[in-house]
Amino acid sequence: MRVSGIALTGFAAIFALLALTPASASFLPADKADSHMFYGMAELVHMGGDGEIVSSQIIHNRVLNTGEDILIRSVFGNISASEVPRLICISDRPISSITVGTDAPTEEELVAADFDPSTDFAPTFDTCIEADIDTTTDTSIATMTATFLGANATTAPHIGPDETITHLVICNQNVSTTLTNCGAAGNVFVAVNVDDITIPATDWVVVTYSFNLTSPNS
Repeated sequence: MRVSGIALTGFAAIFALLALTPASASFLPADKADSHMFYGMAELVHMGGDGEIVSSQIIHNRVLNTGEDILIRSVFGNISASEVPRLICISDRPISSITVGTDAPTEEELVAADFDPSTDFAPTFDTCIEADIDTTTDTSIATMTATFLGANATTAPHIGPDETITHLVICNQNVSTTLTNCGAAGNVFVAVNVDDITIPATDWVVVTYSFNLTSPNS
């Protein structure tokens, strides 16, 4: 099910945003922590030009302050359709170069523009994709998927030849409908610092972000 151009309200909005909850986060008191847990994680699969799997990795996510703000307002207030996170973006920004103003921030203080990729990474390409969002295959799991194409793709590519992905970013389009990068589109909700992967022009990357609320006894 693609979530596109639809205003999500009530439980639909809350569910979509809870998908951005950090791995192992619990919303229950400590003595109930074993009852239900919320898990969020990303999987990257690097595919070679001949269709073989070159590498894969699974990484837990980090909800940033901007994401926490949306989570709170989605539960206790209201959010607009443009605030619903539906983009998966890629970046080559090394963690050592990410700063806010003149001070190196804590990780949770990072903002969308901190993850904007370099010009070489995507000279004229969109680095964000509106993800396919599936909540029907398993009603306990929400899954976002997107495929990022290398520079030789016959359809619109997303990454320059032999450039390196360092981060995944899940964003909304609260500022603009552009897909250029997260900073231009809106606010960042989840940032994932991945093991660096270099993508030759003939290759592509499949990204899956999953949120699982299955209880241990189910």
